[in-house]
Amino acid sequence: MSRILIHGALLLLPFVLYFLYLWRVRRAGKEGPETTPWFMLSLAGLVLMIGSFAVVHVMSDQPSGQYTPARLQDGRIVPGDIRPGEHKN
Repeated sequence: MSRILIHGALLLLPFVLYFLYLWRVRRAGKEGPETTPWFMLSLAGLVLMIGSFAVVHVMSDQPSGQYTPARLQDGRIVPGDIRPGEHKN
């Protein structure tokens, strides 16, 4: 659940920063931009979110190898495991 919230927050971050910028500009008595750059804000949010997916994937410590599911052997349940070095693609 926390990963979903983090990725969602990164998607919304450009919008939050833009609206904070607008609030500061208008509070200072200046005129802000006439239109909101929705496409660019969405694109920036998507880039941040996709980048976070890539970072999580690269930094995850998931073992690689061939997964063997749990099985019944001699009347006992043998838990599944991952055998390193054996890849089947």
